[in-house]
Amino acid sequence: MVSIYIQSQTTERVAIIEEEKQIKELVIDRPGVRNQVGNIYFGKVNSIEKGLQAAFIDIGNEKLGFLQKKEIPSARDDSNPPIESLITEGQTIVVQIIKDAYGEKGPRLTANITIPGIDIIYLPFGNYVAASRKLSDDDRGRLSTYVSRIKILQEGAIIRTSAKNRPEKEVEQEFISLRTRWQELEKQNKSKKVPCCLLEDKTVPDRIVRKFPPSLIKTIYIDDLSLANYVRKTYPNVKEKVKWLNDIEKQLPYSIYRLMEEVVAPKVVTSKGVEIIIEQTEAMTIIDVNTATFAGRSNKEQTLAKANIHAAVEIAKQVRLRNLSGIIIIDFISMKMESHRKNIIATLKKAFANDPIRSEIYGFTKLGLLEMTRKRELDTLPNLLLDKDQSKQKFSRITEAYLLERELLSYRGSNVEAMLIEINPKLYQVFFQSISIKNVKEKVGQEVYMVKAKGIESYRVKLAGSIALINEQVSRISSDAIDKVF
Repeated sequence: MVSIYIQSQTTERVAIIEEEKQIKELVIDRPGVRNQVGNIYFGKVNSIEKGLQAAFIDIGNEKLGFLQKKEIPSARDDSNPPIESLITEGQTIVVQIIKDAYGEKGPRLTANITIPGIDIIYLPFGNYVAASRKLSDDDRGRLSTYVSRIKILQEGAIIRTSAKNRPEKEVEQEFISLRTRWQELEKQNKSKKVPCCLLEDKTVPDRIVRKFPPSLIKTIYIDDLSLANYVRKTYPNVKEKVKWLNDIEKQLPYSIYRLMEEVVAPKVVTSKGVEIIIEQTEAMTIIDVNTATFAGRSNKEQTLAKANIHAAVEIAKQVRLRNLSGIIIIDFISMKMESHRKNIIATLKKAFANDPIRSEIYGFTKLGLLEMTRKRELDTLPNLLLDKDQSKQKFSRITEAYLLERELLSYRGSNVEAMLIEINPKLYQVFFQSISIKNVKEKVGQEVYMVKAKGIESYRVKLAGSIALINEQVSRISSDAIDKVF
């Protein structure tokens, strides 16, 4: 059973997945770097390329979206008519992103809209019902027949594996809820200007809530009451599990800052002394295993095999926690026996079995390196959090700005009346560019002063206490160097 903690009152939203009293995932939803796949837009046909049998759609992004003829619902029924007979330049159209923009290419689009739920994916123009292959033939037939009875006109649906143990009435309830959601989006077309975003499929909370079957979710803690109500309404199958918890971070075994430090550290030393070095390159992630202080009681070969087994479990944990993806190469300690290598592969497959993101373990190469891949969804946490322009491992300025905002909010409800913060001048600039001071002021009751100090790498709370105490300290500082934030 998993518990989901969602901190949403900060500019940077964070979700934490806890299972068996261990942090399994840290998910960061940062403004400007969100995955747009799944977002629905009300766009306009900018141009039609007859040679490509595709259209370029203005959805309000920097780059035009690319819509192929096969992604238009009417083309699925009859593929013979050319695209210019199906849509025209200047026409408005509802589309959904199926692949993010990359390099010089704009996002790939579809007009075959999908509205995902927890047990059902609603297809407004699908005109078919399909079910997960992981369901048994009986369950697939039973649920498909039931959903086919409640769909109308050209509607369709994909039934997820999680629907297996759900009462049919609850599956129907979600289908109707998703239909209503789509109808509400259609109504927005009449009142909104083109182009615009009709539905943003946010990583936090939407994709996180849908990531796990309801049967595996113990509780969803959310720090914002309006967001908690949104999740209850949007995902009725988990509404009883949603709890409002004002101060999320105090309920966690580790602070978010400590978690962030852990997921960017290149070296991990396990409880038994095995050392794991994680290095990311543009092409792949390389993981090296060393025995370090690990000591076994059996012969050398057995000791090395046990160290590798122990490392494999920790590697699976780190891959999921850091959201490592793409090609992953693992250099385990050399083993002579093939049976030991098979045990490593079996251990990895078992360790990744509960990871919601698909991975493939390919085995060992002739050089003794283990090859595996993990599906790429969001950016890896080290890439997101670290300063890419620095050779040494340090948080980027934007990461530090969000950490400072989080620290300010942590003083809510405390006896502290005012704070004096020393801050690096460059971070000061990034903080005011990235954070809504108005929003922070509304949530934080304290007075906050900032002193720009060149000798400090990031920031530190120099003093926190009564207003009289802070004012006394402020009076000793030049007015040119200090700023009353609020």
